[in-house]
Amino acid sequence: MDSAIVVDKNTVWRRLGIVTVLLFLLIGPNFGPIPLTLRQSLSLEGSIIGMLIWFLVGFSIIIAVILRLSSISLRELLSYVGMGAPSRIWPNIVAVIVGLLLAASFYGNILQFAPETNVAEINGFRILTVLLASIGVVLEDIITRGWFMNQLRDIQIPNWMQAVASALLFALYHTVLAGFNVFAFIASIILGLILSGLFLWGKRSLTPVIIAHALAVFLAEPFASMIIFLVPNL
Repeated sequence: MDSAIVVDKNTVWRRLGIVTVLLFLLIGPNFGPIPLTLRQSLSLEGSIIGMLIWFLVGFSIIIAVILRLSSISLRELLSYVGMGAPSRIWPNIVAVIVGLLLAASFYGNILQFAPETNVAEINGFRILTVLLASIGVVLEDIITRGWFMNQLRDIQIPNWMQAVASALLFALYHTVLAGFNVFAFIASIILGLILSGLFLWGKRSLTPVIIAHALAVFLAEPFASMIIFLVPNL
């Protein structure tokens, strides 16, 4: 019995290690090298769309790897991570507030660094970026909150350590390849802890997490992504 537990834990740690490496290799460059490369040959609008498409590609590859490593179907994965699972009402209410505050922070940043930006304009570019970014954050939450934290739960890691580990991973792949700005790292840690906390508070349902994260990008794109191009290493 003990050996079976050890093997299971080793398998989980191997999966976590593989996915962590993939997050750094596939997603991390989107906060550093990829935007710089795209801007050398594309307009700002084209670069933002290219970056958001790569987010979708990268996260989709990682989810495909998770399915392969776990030998489960996509439906089973979505059930495992808490997609659509019942949640408490208060985490969902707080998630709306978090989403609004996060969107407001994106608006504040874009108006600080590009005050001429018309944040009220609605056009095809904005609609496209909202769609791409919203799908991207859902995939990200499936991986970094639902799957990652539940894998740690499966090997009896305490809830608070799950939240901290998820937030730390989230912050590191958002900042390491972007020059590791301390302010950006701390902000990412705080956001990661909030999202992880919503996941736990909501009875391991992804609903409050997705409400907070997707609402922010729904309201604030393309300006949230634009900051990456206008203020490198932020």
